[in-house]
Amino acid sequence: MATKLQATTPADLNEVASLLCAAFSAQAGAAFTDRRLLHWKYFEPMPQWDGPRSYLLRQDKELLAHCAFIPFALQLSGAAEGAARAVSHIGFIDWVASEKIPGAGVLLMKKLLKLGETSVIAGGTEVTRRTIPRLGFVQVGEVAYFARVVRPWTQFRTRPSEGLFKDAARLARNTAWSQSPALSISREWSAVRVEQFDAISESRHIQWTTPARSAEYLNYWLRCPAAQVSGFVIRQSHEPRGHFLLSKVRGQTRIADIRIDSADPLEWQAAYRLAASTAAEDPENCETLGVASTPLARAALSACGFRQRGHLPLFLSDPQGKLSAAPIFWNLIDDDAAYTNDPAYPYST
Repeated sequence: MATKLQATTPADLNEVASLLCAAFSAQAGAAFTDRRLLHWKYFEPMPQWDGPRSYLLRQDKELLAHCAFIPFALQLSGAAEGAARAVSHIGFIDWVASEKIPGAGVLLMKKLLKLGETSVIAGGTEVTRRTIPRLGFVQVGEVAYFARVVRPWTQFRTRPSEGLFKDAARLARNTAWSQSPALSISREWSAVRVEQFDAISESRHIQWTTPARSAEYLNYWLRCPAAQVSGFVIRQSHEPRGHFLLSKVRGQTRIADIRIDSADPLEWQAAYRLAASTAAEDPENCETLGVASTPLARAALSACGFRQRGHLPLFLSDPQGKLSAAPIFWNLIDDDAAYTNDPAYPYST
């Protein structure tokens, strides 16, 4: 029987949710299948993309596979925002398939890879990591996860217990870690919260392959229903220099995106300090999380008292050889990591 590729519609969401739960061994009604979240991911308007962002593969009426994506451009190192040296990118999310027809998920992704010139996958399940080399993906780096403990006692009280001894030992360690040096910031730097972005500072210093940003894309993320996402403009002496997004998921606040128009490591460190100190002001924040895929970001987070808590491989599909060998500057809003969470493991420390 022939298979058929079709765009997902709102009427398909119940089937998609069932397939997601089956793929991740979750009970029906899991938080990641909330219909508001699925609608936002698949149907909420996004800048510079008018077509569908979620597809199904069916055989007759049976759903075999599903895959959605986040579309944006990748700016090449040495190119200014909006310049010609950019390539289209498709970032895959919610890639799942039925076990009844082996290879259905691969067939679906092969079709969708044609919609963009490049694709990047950060991490993925073990099955994903074994499968994507068959689709032309190669590992080109890694995304390191960094965390800074903010309120160890509240963190202790809101974490599922793993036994008295282990809980107490973790509390003692995290209390010590929370004594990291204070996030001192020069008075010339400030963060101004905005309800939406009217414009963003254009970057003239793209040092790596970097996902492009626009005010419309950031505003799309401010509407995310799965986390409390807030936006801030970075100012130096009252002049806009960049932005950051904070994504609050339970007791953890994530530096979901950060940009500053600079090539100076000290100014990038100031931007990360500003984001981390802003996150720490929330009385419900127990831990601040950041990610780094470039040496500059790793150095900045380490200088701000963050500790590395793991890493994920970064895979690239670039069949036309459009990208250079430079690292990819990856942030949490470049896939779904800004809001995904496991209630059984709410913290990284």
